[in-house]
Amino acid sequence: ILLQTDVIVNSVGVDLNFGTGPLCKALLAKAGPALEVEFDKEKEREFADEGSVLCTSGCALACKSVLHAIVPSWDGLKGQTLKILEDIINSCLKKTEELGLNSIAFPAIGTGGFGFPKTLVSKLMFDVVFKFSSSYARKTLQEVHFFLSIFLSLAGFTGPVSAEVFGVHEMQIGSVRLQVISGDITEEDTEVIVNITNSTFDATTGVFKAIMDAAGSQVEKECAQYAGLSENGMVITQGGKLLCRKIMHLINGNNVKSQVSVVLEECERRKYKSVAFPAIGTGQAGQSPAKVADDMLDAIVEFASKTSVQHLRKIKIIIFQTNMLRDFYESMKKRERSGSSTKGSWVSMFKCKQLPAQWEDMQEERVKLVNLKPSCREYLEVQNKFKKTCPSFVIEKIERIQNPFLWQTYQIKKIALCTKNKYQNNEKLLFHGTAASSLSTINYNGFNRGFAGKNAAVIGNGTYFAVDASYSAQNIYSRPDMNGRRCMYLARVLTGQYCAGSKGLITPPPKDPADPTDLYDSVVDDVNSPKMFVIFNDIQAYPEYLITFRK
Repeated sequence: ILLQTDVIVNSVGVDLNFGTGPLCKALLAKAGPALEVEFDKEKEREFADEGSVLCTSGCALACKSVLHAIVPSWDGLKGQTLKILEDIINSCLKKTEELGLNSIAFPAIGTGGFGFPKTLVSKLMFDVVFKFSSSYARKTLQEVHFFLSIFLSLAGFTGPVSAEVFGVHEMQIGSVRLQVISGDITEEDTEVIVNITNSTFDATTGVFKAIMDAAGSQVEKECAQYAGLSENGMVITQGGKLLCRKIMHLINGNNVKSQVSVVLEECERRKYKSVAFPAIGTGQAGQSPAKVADDMLDAIVEFASKTSVQHLRKIKIIIFQTNMLRDFYESMKKRERSGSSTKGSWVSMFKCKQLPAQWEDMQEERVKLVNLKPSCREYLEVQNKFKKTCPSFVIEKIERIQNPFLWQTYQIKKIALCTKNKYQNNEKLLFHGTAASSLSTINYNGFNRGFAGKNAAVIGNGTYFAVDASYSAQNIYSRPDMNGRRCMYLARVLTGQYCAGSKGLITPPPKDPADPTDLYDSVVDDVNSPKMFVIFNDIQAYPEYLITFRK
């Protein structure tokens, strides 16, 4: 199997003895003795201590560079070793960016002979990567891989890497974070755990028995009361001795997608923030793991993109049989449309959606407003577009809104629209006037169609955008403050395919009345010469620039 990555991370002990651990041995065997020679030169050139990261070439490996992390032994949380490991992961990400490379691969670093607990390391690694992706202005780094396997095939070489099993797939879908994890669902701490049962609640094997045994007798009594009284094929009980608040017991059915959808809608209705599923239907029901993976992900993607999700933020799928991880990984890869062909022993990947190259370092801020210099290209482009219909107004400042989370969810929606509409031009730069009191909400959370009707909603109850700045500059939209200052956004808007709107619309109409699922993407005031666009999905627009102006 060919390992396709630019950078591989290796771990070396504080004694700096090269080739003693299983991963280091495997790398050395494939790369050849030149790797150790380069490492020795680097450790002489730099002062190498615990937490240091030394860089060598890949030698005969199928990668461009190897980063050698000097890892301390686990101290049982008595000292600073966890913080040192966090700094190591950060250093590796930054060094990859500094080298101008696109991808990096981590092992379950520290979990072998160094003694770090694998659950702690897995959480730390994903937390650090997500934090890095949202707070560091990347220019080249796009893919971060984690590999799980006691044996890893490295460019045709099969050798032992780690005796630890570390497996998490993770991706962001809209405002929802999806994790597919190898593990035991009875140990999950999500608010809700999903159980699969028969209508009489007397199954004696599989996930049902494991959950019921762990939950205790009180949950068994509740189930006995509800047997035969299920609503929507589901019964909800307390969590008993489990870490969850509630257990949603699904009566076994063949339609996996429908069952997942019912659970997600119920979680959102009850304002739960997290839910954990087993791989529904892969046990006694005997359904194909690949089909189950596709059905479950279809339901999750539809829920995250079609519903105005306010509460449910984390969805986990817990895989007890690790051989099924591949099916879920492949299903997730299909949805990323990344074009890469990573296969085989890779069982986890998080792909950082690229942030704009001109963005400044986020410095761990969730949102950053950057005041543009009047001489810079961005400022002049926004100014020219504004002045085209507002020549008499004076611009006080133009700020760039940097919100990585909003940007990434917008990009996910853009990919979906481009795919649906066969990559035609789906995006426009449009204006949106607002009061100063709404700025913080929009900067942090984006546009909210829940405020539709605050101003005249003549062509639908959505968020309105204007082609001309002069329309948004009207007092009813860009309301002046006490000093006469007004505010207007120049936003990226996914207008896609549009039709004429009408009063009272809460979604765009279907393109064909015979197919109510295929909707237009937005509505307009005049199809032949639109001056106004309305969208009904909050992640369909990104507030890119904030213009502060006055008469």
